[in-house]
Amino acid sequence: MKIVGVAGTIVAVWLTCCGAAVAQGTLKVGVFDPQRVSEETEEGKKVQTELTALRDKKQVELASKERALTDLRNQIATQALSLSPDKRSSLDREIQKRALDLQQAREAARNEVQFELASAQSVFQDKLLAVVEQFGREEGFTLILDRSMAAYAASGIDVTPAIVSRFNAAIQKLETGRPDAIAPASPKNEGL
Repeated sequence: MKIVGVAGTIVAVWLTCCGAAVAQGTLKVGVFDPQRVSEETEEGKKVQTELTALRDKKQVELASKERALTDLRNQIATQALSLSPDKRSSLDREIQKRALDLQQAREAARNEVQFELASAQSVFQDKLLAVVEQFGREEGFTLILDRSMAAYAASGIDVTPAIVSRFNAAIQKLETGRPDAIAPASPKNEGL
């Protein structure tokens, strides 16, 4: 209920600010699904592949450490009766050390993957917003919303396929040496 009230207030403020466009009947609104853009663009697929490769690499590293720790524990279990107290104590300390190393490695791996994910999402979002803004200006849109921000949106105003196409074209231009392919998103909204 509170969200509907906030959304209503935002729309009311927006309509007040864009009154001239509404009065002239030139209001053009679109919505897009950023998740679909991420899943369907070549850049989104590339980022996902890179993140999956990093996660898999970290899992292999951790599995190796876990195996070494398990092997050491198994060694103590199988040789428990034949180990001298000093040797047993030494192996127990080694197990504690490796268990701590494993815990720290898990934490470091999780932090690294989270950092890389956040960084990749930020870069992707910046590119996406620039493409959406450029698309909106070129196609004469008054407003383009993230689909999750709209309680209802008719399928006719979904511009996700066009955004995917524009995003792929912009990235391809960047890769072929056209730095103007994605204009940076402007820090201020036009007409407000």
